[in-house]
Amino acid sequence: MDGFTVEQLKAGYGLARIIAQNDRREAEAVDGYTEQLCAIARAQAAFAGVPEALEYLAGLEAATREKIADELSHSDSLNAEFTELTGIVPKED
Repeated sequence: MDGFTVEQLKAGYGLARIIAQNDRREAEAVDGYTEQLCAIARAQAAFAGVPEALEYLAGLEAATREKIADELSHSDSLNAEFTELTGIVPKED
């Protein structure tokens, strides 16, 4: 971010901070949905032999996995936005 005024840098980094906070919220959502998958697995075990319940739980599991995929996609785009805005790229392992 060379060539910018201090105020411009502050505005850019302020926006980058909000983007990072939103990425954290996406991670929190993934955590919650993963916990939901654990509960679904417990319910599937508890309702073994009850086809109607298992069918419902299978649909709920698929919908939850789709939500996780969406959140992961959002996280990827937020990370890309952060990098584009700041010029800071992740280190390669």
